[in-house]
Amino acid sequence: MQMPQIATPDTDKFLVPIPCPDNPEKSLAIQAEIVRILDAFTAMTTELTTELSLRKKQYNYYRDQLLSFEECDVEWKTLEEVAHFANGKGHEKDISEDGKFIVVNSKFISTDGLVAKYSHSQICPLFKDDILLVMSDLPNGKALSKTFIVDEDERYTLNQRIGGITVKDKSEMLPKFLHYYLNRTPQLLKHDNGVDQTNLRKGQILEVKVPILPLQKQEHIVSILDKFDKLTKSLSEGLPREIELRQKQYEYYRDLLLSFPKSDEAA
Repeated sequence: MQMPQIATPDTDKFLVPIPCPDNPEKSLAIQAEIVRILDAFTAMTTELTTELSLRKKQYNYYRDQLLSFEECDVEWKTLEEVAHFANGKGHEKDISEDGKFIVVNSKFISTDGLVAKYSHSQICPLFKDDILLVMSDLPNGKALSKTFIVDEDERYTLNQRIGGITVKDKSEMLPKFLHYYLNRTPQLLKHDNGVDQTNLRKGQILEVKVPILPLQKQEHIVSILDKFDKLTKSLSEGLPREIELRQKQYEYYRDLLLSFPKSDEAA
């Protein structure tokens, strides 16, 4: 119920292992070797994390380049003209750990699906190619206007404060292209004043202007952004997976190297 605090008397009682206490020179050598090994694992994780950060910056750069269009170069339509919009519904009373349907809320979208809640009831059904957009976030948050595209039918249900967007004519607008274009769009982020919680309204979302490009060009842009997206976000392959494995490896060896017998077991 309260923020945990560690008092100084508690830390004074911590027991710190000293390997080979009767041989200081050997003890320091063992400590140095343990530090060297753990530093090596830490360095690998840091290098991969830095690489991932650079790749994300590279992705954002190319995304901005690919999705930037001059007003006079393309046709523009409002989101209301090219898509249908629907609000989600509250699922608080239907949450169940063994539920069949994933409840798409802001946490699910902001973590790229890592954190999920489930429900036995599909109160607000979703279908393949539906685009979901976070409508509410704290000041300067990272979730506002973040999007998620549904990958299959009969798997998800839409929670409140998440907007559901369905393309009217797929021969004019590819859902995946619209998903990338709306994701964290400045046209919606401008409503975040940095002070109060932002709650996007339906009207604000539907007035967003989107470019109308030839389908071939939309497909080309989507194919490039898909590659970057897979590299930076995939849990089964790419850098995030490699970082996760290295972290687990570090934790395994840390526990192994820092486990010492108690004094009465030393003999």
